[in-house]
Amino acid sequence: MRRAAGTGPAFMTDRDALLEALRAIVARVAGPTRAPAGDMGAETPLTEGGWWLDSVELLEVIVACETEFGITFEPASDLVDDAFRTLGTLAAVIQTKNPELSRA
Repeated sequence: MRRAAGTGPAFMTDRDALLEALRAIVARVAGPTRAPAGDMGAETPLTEGGWWLDSVELLEVIVACETEFGITFEPASDLVDDAFRTLGTLAAVIQTKNPELSRA
C-alpha cells in the first residue's frame, strides 16, 4: 500500500491509496450498473444515495476488506452503522485496525 516518494498521481497519500482500494472492492461487489454518478470520493454513501449496497453486499465488503487489509472487524465495536456510512468512514475504521495504513 505504501508508495515511493514522488510516485503515483499527484503523490498519492496512503489514505488516497486506501480509498482507491476500497472503491475497487465496493465497485466489484456492487457491479457496474450501480456505480454512483460523478465523483466517488470519501463522502460517497455505501448504501442509499450512493452505491446502494444491501446488507448482504455490505457483508461481502466486510469479508473482502478483512482479506485485503489483513484485519478483523470486531462486531461490538467496528460493525456499527456509522462505520459503513461512506467510503471515508469505512477507511477510518480500517486505519484504526491496521495502523500501517495510516502512515504517510
